[in-house]
Amino acid sequence: MEENPFLNPDLDLQTRVDNEGNQPENGYAPIPIWKWIKLAIVGFLLMIFYIYNSHHATKALRNKERCIKELKNLHSKRISLESETSNSLKQSELSKRFQVIGLKEITTPPIKIVKPREQD
Repeated sequence: MEENPFLNPDLDLQTRVDNEGNQPENGYAPIPIWKWIKLAIVGFLLMIFYIYNSHHATKALRNKERCIKELKNLHSKRISLESETSNSLKQSELSKRFQVIGLKEITTPPIKIVKPREQD
């Protein structure tokens, strides 16, 4: 069988040997320590991102709940103000307020003023 020229024996785990020339017992070479360090750094960064993301989501939910409560409170205030405004603009309420300052409601119908036509 021909040897594959594209196969790098340093990267092939089955043909890899240790410094003394012995093949490992299980057929796999140990992974160098720098690969473990890179894996640990990536894992640590993912863990930091996960913690940040969960804190950010919790904070956003708290903010959303606070805004919902405030919106409900403002909605009830708006309804009560609209009710007070519509109640205060009734004719009977207006006449009560005007009687206090000396004005009274007109009870007679208005008089229509007609300008006589000029005849030529």
